[in-house]
Amino acid sequence: MGGKEDRSIIEAVFYAADRPLTLGELRKILGTSSETYVRKLVEALIADYKKRGGPLVLTETSRGTFSLRLHEEYMPKLEGVVPKARLSRGALKTLAMIAYKQPVYQARLADLRGSRVYDHVKQLGAIGFIESRPFERTRVLRTSRRFAGHFGFEDDMDKIRERIEELMR
Repeated sequence: MGGKEDRSIIEAVFYAADRPLTLGELRKILGTSSETYVRKLVEALIADYKKRGGPLVLTETSRGTFSLRLHEEYMPKLEGVVPKARLSRGALKTLAMIAYKQPVYQARLADLRGSRVYDHVKQLGAIGFIESRPFERTRVLRTSRRFAGHFGFEDDMDKIRERIEELMR
């Protein structure tokens, strides 16, 4: 495959992905052993999107992943068109609290939000928005890469917290 075709494949992968992707993942998709080659393709795409100046932006996160997303200025215009995860108001509040306080113990979350948190955590885990790992008699919760990609955040706990604080102002 040539560089132009590989670049088109990478662009298609970013379009279809529901989360940020690593260079390693892109390398496997292209079937190449050269991460340098893949990085050059991605950097060329980033430059191309900047040059176009349209509604899409390809960005690298602080964790070395890449995602294609909409510029925030376009989001208000798309309400009602972009599908949202079917979450109850309570589950969204729980998700917001996990995102803001992460990593957070599930037991602490239940103290703050009530026992319905356990149902919310099960639902959020099932759709892939949170990660959960056992810790003593409770679980430690944090948002997932899928959450970050879906809501347009970088997959970095501190950056998510900062962005939430920004949005609350």
